[in-house]
Amino acid sequence: MIKLNVAEIKKRLVGKKDFRFELKPEELELTKNELPLTGLVYVEGNIANAGDVLLLSAKLTGNVKRICARCLKQFTAETKAEILEKYFPTGAEDIEDCSFTYEFDVVDITDALREGLLVAEPLHVLCEAECRGLCPVCGGDRNIAPCSCETATVDPRLIALQQLLKK
Repeated sequence: MIKLNVAEIKKRLVGKKDFRFELKPEELELTKNELPLTGLVYVEGNIANAGDVLLLSAKLTGNVKRICARCLKQFTAETKAEILEKYFPTGAEDIEDCSFTYEFDVVDITDALREGLLVAEPLHVLCEAECRGLCPVCGGDRNIAPCSCETATVDPRLIALQQLLKK
């Protein structure tokens, strides 16, 4: 759990506390299945007092093992996430849906950081922009060597028409 003591910033009408730290994936309670991080996650940000609510602003960077959506090659790439979250005191009346709460002078930012990283992950990633992928016929990696497989298939209902066109 990553906790921030906000006692000092709550004493002032407008207060802000900067932070910077390095986290292991276990500290973010992330499993390899959720997000296969390959090292530390670097976090930099601040938490500010905005009257009845605390505002968390943070940037996270780390490296993630990924699998190319076209050629299935495994590679490591940098992941980045930006987080802006509101924290309301426990028991506050005007708590927004999907907002976080805190008790006393301690804010646990673990869930916000974890969710920020997971939401920032793209659904499909490519090892490189020009990735040619795998051949749908032979399964060969087109990035390594071009293949000469016939990829155009004809609907079985139209085979007779294709034969007429060849004559």
